[in-house]
Amino acid sequence: MSSAIPAHPKVSVIIPIYGKAGDLPRLIEALQAQTLRPHEIILVDSSPKPIDSPPPGARLVKNPVDVALSWDYNLGAKEASGDHILNLQQDCVPEDKTALERMMKQLHEVPGRVSVVALVTLPEENFRQYNFWGQVLMARWVGRIRQGISGKFDLHRAEVYRGIGGYDTDRFHFAGEDMDLFLRLSACGEVLVSDVAVIHYHAQNRPVRCRDVVKKHFQLAESFGALFRKWGLALRRIPYAGHWTHHLAKFLYPVVLLVPLFPLPALLALLVGANLANLETLRIRHWKTFALLPWVNVLLVLAGLAGTLRGLLTGRQRYSVNK
Repeated sequence: MSSAIPAHPKVSVIIPIYGKAGDLPRLIEALQAQTLRPHEIILVDSSPKPIDSPPPGARLVKNPVDVALSWDYNLGAKEASGDHILNLQQDCVPEDKTALERMMKQLHEVPGRVSVVALVTLPEENFRQYNFWGQVLMARWVGRIRQGISGKFDLHRAEVYRGIGGYDTDRFHFAGEDMDLFLRLSACGEVLVSDVAVIHYHAQNRPVRCRDVVKKHFQLAESFGALFRKWGLALRRIPYAGHWTHHLAKFLYPVVLLVPLFPLPALLALLVGANLANLETLRIRHWKTFALLPWVNVLLVLAGLAGTLRGLLTGRQRYSVNK
């Protein structure tokens, strides 16, 4: 695998859009303003009501399978003609005009490096626009996060990405696919988390309810169970694993089993531990933060236990949410 930077690298940008064109003009303008301009921009639309035509500067590919983002990324990669793949989400914008060029240099400066992925920034002003439960859902993602592969601004060598088949759409539908891809790509070479950052202008199209938060926790926990069954302790290599509060709840699962034997101490440990595991929600200025959330956090641990067990048993994450 060559470490020389190509004289004229061809980057195929893959953007799933799901019938929504609202953010595209801003994103396409930002891509075309990059010091390293993309070779092509491919919009993949799997919505039952796809957009009629792409904005100038982009090509539209319709995906007849309406499942998840990972299907769209894989289809886009099959349609791409570039020697590099940049997976990008529609509501993300690189922080500056040199982002893609810098990541390309980082990709080729070390022999055997197969992917370079950006840091992800969720602006505080966006977070403050969410309703209470929307803030609970996203509290741990505010600011600049070292996620690893996220699909938000990930640059891959095309031959490596295609060679491993892209995302594993058989085992992972709506969660866990990014961490699985990180480990599979890492088996082929280094995946670097860059100092380049992308701004994630995440918008919540409808008010988030408590039920949505519980479902999402179940979904993520199911993916953890499936990932652990497949990868075991190798999961520690994923950058996301460094965020300790994201994973503290998993250590509380045995405490749930102790409740029938030692009710009071076990319940107290569960209450304290569940709230430490969701510590970032203390930033939310709302009466529900102290009146309701402590008990909901315990419910989230129970939902996580159920999801983890399901993922361990099936080896798959198939629990979906409405798009």
